[in-house]
Amino acid sequence: MTAKIGLIGGVGWLATVAYYETICRASGSEAIDAPDMSIESLDMSKALEALGKARADDENSWAAFDNYFSIALGRLAASGCKLAAIASVTPHIRLPAITRNSPIPVVSVVDATAELLASNPPKRAVILGTSFTMQGTLFDKALEDLGVEIIKPENDKITALTELLHQYFYSGRGAAGHEALIEYVRSIVTDPDNVLFVLACTDLTPAFPENVGQALFSSSGIRFLDTTAAHVDAILRASQS
Repeated sequence: MTAKIGLIGGVGWLATVAYYETICRASGSEAIDAPDMSIESLDMSKALEALGKARADDENSWAAFDNYFSIALGRLAASGCKLAAIASVTPHIRLPAITRNSPIPVVSVVDATAELLASNPPKRAVILGTSFTMQGTLFDKALEDLGVEIIKPENDKITALTELLHQYFYSGRGAAGHEALIEYVRSIVTDPDNVLFVLACTDLTPAFPENVGQALFSSSGIRFLDTTAAHVDAILRASQS
C-alpha cells in the first residue's frame, strides 16, 4: 500500500506545479494515475520576509523561517500524510532545524541526489540554483563524500544566473531561456563536457522540456542532473516502502 505523500509548496508555486506534475507522471502511464497526496502551499512573501531577517551568524534569527515550514509539516501530518517533502531546494539549507520535531519523515533533495550518483559519481560538478544555494554548501558534503570535486562559480557568475532566473524562469518562460542557460553554463568552465551540472533549482527544469522527469540527461553535449526528478523518485520510493 502506498503511503500518503505531503508536499510543502508555494515557494514558489511554479516549482510546486512541477513537483506535482512530475509525481503524477511518474506514478503511472494513465492521465488518471496519481498517488494520495496533500499540498500545504505557503505564502512566498512570508517565507521571503522571514528569510530576509535571517543571518548566517545568528541561529536564533532563523526561527521564523524554520517555524513557518515546521508548522506546515504538522498540518500535513494532521491530514494523514505519512511522509513529506519540500518542493523547493533553497529551504533545504535549514532542513535539520525544520524537521527537528517533525511528526513524519521528510525526504531530502540532497540525499536523493547523492543516492542517484552513488554508483557512478562524476569527477566534477557545478551546483546551479539560487544565490543561497550556490554560495552555500548544501550539496557539498554529500557529493564530496562520493569523491566529487565541487566547482564554485565566482560571485559575478552567481549574479548572472540570478538575472537569468528573473528574466526567464521565475516568470514561467523556462523553454525560452534554454539557449541562454546553455551559454551561461559554457561560460563557467573551460571544459563543460567533463562536468556534471546540477540543476538545484526547480525553476530551471523547464529549460529542458524534452527531458522533464529525467534525473540524468545530456543537452547540447553537456551533462545535467535534475534534482527535481531525483527528489520525486526518492519520494515515490519512500511512499512505497
